[in-house]
Amino acid sequence: MRKRLNIGFLIDDPNNYFTSQACKGAVLAAKALDANLFIFPGHYIGKPDGRFESTEFEYQYNSVFDIPTKNNVDILYVLMGTIGSRAELDVQKAFVDSLPRVPIVTLFADIEGYPSVTFDNRSGFEHALKHVINRHGAKKIYYVSGPKTNRDAVERLAAFKDVMAEEGLEVSDDMIVYGDFTEDSAAVVHELLDNNEKPDAIAFANDSMALGGYKAIEDLGYTPGKDICVIGFDDDIFAASMTPSLTTVEASSADLTYKAILAAHDFIDSGHAGRIEVETFLVQRSSCGCEGLDVDEMRTRLHIDKIRNGDKKFINSLKKYLFGVFDDDDNTGKVKEALEEFCNCYSEYIVTGEHRERVDRAFRHLVNSDILLYVNTERLFNVLQTLQNEGVLIMKDNLKTIALDDMISDYYRMLSLKGLNIISSNMSKRDRVSRLVNKQTGSIFIMSHDDEIPYRQLLEGLDTVGFARSYLYMFQGNQKHVQNDNWKCPKSLLLQAYADGSKVTSPSEELQLIRTEKVFANEFIENKGRVTMTVFPLFVGEDVYGFIVNELEMADLPNVSVVAYQLSVSIKSILMLEEQNKVKKDLQNSLEKFMRDNSLLTKEAKTDELTGLYNRRGFLEFTQRAITDPINRGKRALVCYADMDNLKMVNDKFGHDDGDFALREIAAILTDAFRNTDVIGRLGGDEFVVFAVVGVDNYEQTIKDRIDHITKVHNDNCNKPYPIEMSVGVCEFICSEDIDIFALLEQADEKLYVEKSMKKARNGSYR
Repeated sequence: MRKRLNIGFLIDDPNNYFTSQACKGAVLAAKALDANLFIFPGHYIGKPDGRFESTEFEYQYNSVFDIPTKNNVDILYVLMGTIGSRAELDVQKAFVDSLPRVPIVTLFADIEGYPSVTFDNRSGFEHALKHVINRHGAKKIYYVSGPKTNRDAVERLAAFKDVMAEEGLEVSDDMIVYGDFTEDSAAVVHELLDNNEKPDAIAFANDSMALGGYKAIEDLGYTPGKDICVIGFDDDIFAASMTPSLTTVEASSADLTYKAILAAHDFIDSGHAGRIEVETFLVQRSSCGCEGLDVDEMRTRLHIDKIRNGDKKFINSLKKYLFGVFDDDDNTGKVKEALEEFCNCYSEYIVTGEHRERVDRAFRHLVNSDILLYVNTERLFNVLQTLQNEGVLIMKDNLKTIALDDMISDYYRMLSLKGLNIISSNMSKRDRVSRLVNKQTGSIFIMSHDDEIPYRQLLEGLDTVGFARSYLYMFQGNQKHVQNDNWKCPKSLLLQAYADGSKVTSPSEELQLIRTEKVFANEFIENKGRVTMTVFPLFVGEDVYGFIVNELEMADLPNVSVVAYQLSVSIKSILMLEEQNKVKKDLQNSLEKFMRDNSLLTKEAKTDELTGLYNRRGFLEFTQRAITDPINRGKRALVCYADMDNLKMVNDKFGHDDGDFALREIAAILTDAFRNTDVIGRLGGDEFVVFAVVGVDNYEQTIKDRIDHITKVHNDNCNKPYPIEMSVGVCEFICSEDIDIFALLEQADEKLYVEKSMKKARNGSYR
């Protein structure tokens, strides 16, 4: 039996409709595989997205791309078609190459050396082009392509040229321009129209560029859909609401990610799963010159003629059209039953003209079955219009068809009202999220104490807005991430609070330190079966604070960015308040300097109870004081980071009492290896750290040899059936006032990690 897969999914902005649909398909496939899905919503690489007023700190979102490693994911899917849509191919390749060495599958883009899953860019686009040529008589057609480095853009351009050649129509270089897949492409459309005669039609490689193209067309005094036919690609969420509504090509990102992730085991086992392409379809609206739905097209797609004899081919085609990949979702079972009931009642009614009340009752049941959570209203409207057309053909009698028209009009009205209710409900939920976090922020300032930050209050109530579990991870010390610098996500964070349902808990200080790669799986995350989790950065400007990890359903994905933004602002405000409190305390301490002891903490607050060493707080205080002490300025010193190698094995096999004994032995070894003037501490768990002024260069190997020797002596004397050993990383430096202790610890930890990896490769995993 295979172990449960951990699937990583790198995406761009989760509030992008195309991307949110891709996430829904990914979740559905992960559920089918009983796999964990970890979603990493960064933004973009390459050129910033000009649709937004400010992209100055957009790079901060991409910090989540540093979290997946070979230790927390088994396979990575990368939404490269959107993440890299504004980047050159070499930038895209470098980005994918920088990801951890696990099987990687790129989606919507081909990257050399990696398997990919993409759309069939030709079929739907060719159909759309031939529609404006043959149905609307377009002869002079211009083309707005996407970036030359984008696979989808290249394939769609090739399809355009092939159709034009097949139809015997002219194509020259000046009839083609290249946009960037954003609304900013209005500029190249201006260029296209300024340098050429008015075309019959303009085809766009995606809907966002068509949106910008509308503006350029109108600026020149033309009307889209009337003076110039327009077609797009993607069927983005805004396409139907454009004026006129945009004729486009339906490309379901949910279908694509669903099929890609279902093949995860094939990608892992063999590195490929064959060529996977997702079918595309023409979505005919008004911008191509049509005045209404092409009912004949819909009749063919739905096999509507099969409705008369109850042929399942119609029902299956209808489900595929309405639900797409969600036809396989168990949650749609009752909705599909209601749909089939309505179709059966409607079929009987148009044949016999009787029992309209049964049809009405079945349709009300369908509308109330949550169908609009899975199907957009436009598709239901198209189905109703096609059903109405079929009913008119069958019933023929004028009085009966008038009654049928009246009935269908009532159904349109019911759907519209239901859609408005859903929109209102979603807006209400988003408002509730904002009010909740704002309320928490106010409570935090009221409840704030001078000696600690009330992180727990930040997570209270998140279960009421769809987050089953939430985890607040914070970086140690002040972290700044400046664009284009070499900032790296720290290897460890502090779990300040976690919420499991309505209960919010803060771990004890010695248990807060968590390796970054374990943000989805650590002792505070209970294994209750498969999960879908997202990780989102917390930052304001150049200041980065940590991450918020949430377990949630995909319907609540849009709320993550709202919560993360509010939390970031709250944390910044709290830290500013904390800094003010610290200044006040320092002033007070200066006034009382000659009246009390210089110690800022009691011995108990600075000491680790198990080992008698300093705890994290005590170590940081005394080390920082020693580093900045004028006596030590310019002296060579070191920080030694130590991690016990086999604590989990000792705990599991011999019990936690032996585990505690082993930790005390590690403390004793380090105490014997260093001087009583050196600062030795236990950061938490099995991690220890030492600061020492050494006064000489290249002391690293000397101290490691000493630790090895003393470790052997202790193992010989304690006579235990298991070795008590540690891995060590040493960072040497010169004491000065501007030294960052957290940066030193990070460097020492990286060296420790290298040593531990070498041990595991040589001896097998201790853990």
